[in-house]
Amino acid sequence: MSRRRLAAVAALTLLPGTALAGTAHADTSEITVGICAPYAISNVGSVDACGSQSLDALFTGLTEYVPGTSGSRYAVAQSITTKDNRVYYVTLKKGWRFHDGTEVKARNFVEAWNQVASTKTDSSFLFEEIEGYGKPKMSGLKVTGDHTFTITLSAPLGVFVKRLSMTAFSPLPDSTLKNPASFQKKPVGNGPFRVASWSPSSESVVERFDGYPGPKPTVARIVYRAYRDDNALYAALRSGDIDFTSLIPSTKLATFKTDLGGRVISRPGHVNQMVTFPAKVAANADFRTAISMAIDRETIAREVFGGDRVPAHSFVPPTAEGSRRDPCGQVCTYNPNKAREYLAKALASGFRPPAVLPLYYNADSAHGEWVKRVAESVTKTLGGKVKVVPKSLRTFSAFRNAVIGERLDGMFRASWQLDYPHIQNALAPMYASDGLSNDSGYRNPRFDALLRAADRERSSAKAIKLYQQAEALLVRDLPAIPLWVNGQQAGFSERIAKVGLTPTGWLDPMTVKLA
Repeated sequence: MSRRRLAAVAALTLLPGTALAGTAHADTSEITVGICAPYAISNVGSVDACGSQSLDALFTGLTEYVPGTSGSRYAVAQSITTKDNRVYYVTLKKGWRFHDGTEVKARNFVEAWNQVASTKTDSSFLFEEIEGYGKPKMSGLKVTGDHTFTITLSAPLGVFVKRLSMTAFSPLPDSTLKNPASFQKKPVGNGPFRVASWSPSSESVVERFDGYPGPKPTVARIVYRAYRDDNALYAALRSGDIDFTSLIPSTKLATFKTDLGGRVISRPGHVNQMVTFPAKVAANADFRTAISMAIDRETIAREVFGGDRVPAHSFVPPTAEGSRRDPCGQVCTYNPNKAREYLAKALASGFRPPAVLPLYYNADSAHGEWVKRVAESVTKTLGGKVKVVPKSLRTFSAFRNAVIGERLDGMFRASWQLDYPHIQNALAPMYASDGLSNDSGYRNPRFDALLRAADRERSSAKAIKLYQQAEALLVRDLPAIPLWVNGQQAGFSERIAKVGLTPTGWLDPMTVKLA
């Protein structure tokens, strides 16, 4: 996740308030989904974690995620070809229609992308590799026929096509392109569901679109009901007033599996938590390895987070295509004896750590307890030879300004949320020399070269192997220490027999099977 979206994982809390009332089921083939109240939905790119669930049901892009995986397949696209990973030739399937009956054509993609990219929405940065990004009409997008267009990037990037399943890359009908404000009143999509009623801040209803040419959903209607209190939402799930939510309150994580009779989904998610080293603070890889092996991730995750975190053994969240189970190995495993050996090796080389090593965090979110426990674990394991001390900055804004301004004299906490589920998005933004969120100042020409080679590689499998080689360099150099992965939890009612999540952890409406 780029710097523009770091705030999204600063707090990970819901808005306070009261739940909105409503009855549960007007149709036996209808489900009610509890979501948090969206901040704003002005177009397909201007969404947050609360608003995206309903838009996912309304729109289909050139590609779509294969249910239950991070892989993708053609949807509206008939083909997407390239000779160099820089210029892509897109051919659309003929006859795909919007919910208003008009046909989906090349211009509906091109003009929609220009609109999203130029309005500086939450997702506009996803288009920045396209030539001409920053202008009202990107020069890298050319309509070449009713059902064909080209995409030209500023540099080769094979993984660009992995983004195309995201809602931000959806087409918009002519009516919306001519009157963008109409989107807020009633979005007109091209997906498996269409709008029956639209009020995102309270309750929206979508119904199955029988003219959809792709796989058909089994449920006829979905009610998206917004709550401003996560405990009220959870109570509604337990009482049967709603059928599904992916917003389990942190206070219920210890009991939700029992509360819901096992009708739950619980898996590692797409957010990595880590500790980052500025290069000037810990310029010794053995010392950084000692710190990593001195952190008791398992105990801290269990006792502080109550099951909402899974110890991380990779720089790549497990929901990403190309992730591996344990590339970090012993380096990311608590081992007091080895930690002390690596510290001794660092000291023997002449490295002298600071007498007190701060670990910075922002105090306006729930980081204090785990930061304290990490500091205690390192200090105790290393016998006091390295004293790690928690230090807070009052606000997330102050914290980020200090990080970006390189004013911190110690380690600092960091989070990374995948923009799209691919290993490249976990590596390049944070660790490439020119990465937009490279807060550690990591520089490794070999790492950069592997990323460039992977970006140029036309074989997806070969590209992933190159990205994995780059991750191996991170394990060796440790510009940051992976700690744990945020969990994805969801619960569902007795009316649902089977359901799945998207790679981002939201309801996948195409997976719902009723009991």
